[in-house]
Amino acid sequence: MRSVHRALACLFAGAAMLAAAPLPVSADPINDKMQKKIEVYKKQTVAWAADPLIVSAVKDANSKGPIPGMGNAKWKELKEADPVVSAFVTNATGKQLTKWMEADAKGITKIVLSGAKSQRVAFTSMPAIYLGKGKPNFDTSMNDGKVWQQDESKPDPSTNIDTVQISAPVKDGGKVIGVLLVSLTADALKK
Repeated sequence: MRSVHRALACLFAGAAMLAAAPLPVSADPINDKMQKKIEVYKKQTVAWAADPLIVSAVKDANSKGPIPGMGNAKWKELKEADPVVSAFVTNATGKQLTKWMEADAKGITKIVLSGAKSQRVAFTSMPAIYLGKGKPNFDTSMNDGKVWQQDESKPDPSTNIDTVQISAPVKDGGKVIGVLLVSLTADALKK
């Protein structure tokens, strides 16, 4: 009887481990139809990244630097309603990003603006992390000064919506000072 109990205990433990394991992230390739729409969004993102309000907000954020003591681990403890987080949405730049997103609510799920040290400057909804350094959506635009695009659609880490992310460098006099990230709804790109 003990061996049956042991076998059942192992079975339940294994089932619990499987239930707790993260589900694999599904990714879909980008087809030609989607890419044509993405190219239009890339041009729009570059134009937004050059907007004087965006450039000014990034310059201001860069002069202050990241929030002292705020890292990605501490950020993950915060909720969207936390005053620290909501300030990024309600500042003038966050309001402008929200206007742009709401003008194309079926196509855009989130916009995030970051400074030179990858710290968040403004956004439309709370991103999964506070510091984006080390992620291709930040590093490519910041370090190489290039527009970046995800090569497949997959769930956004903070919204769980199937998206394609793109980013563009924010420049001041030709010098890259920050990054503007836009998450595009994969379903809208497929239509």
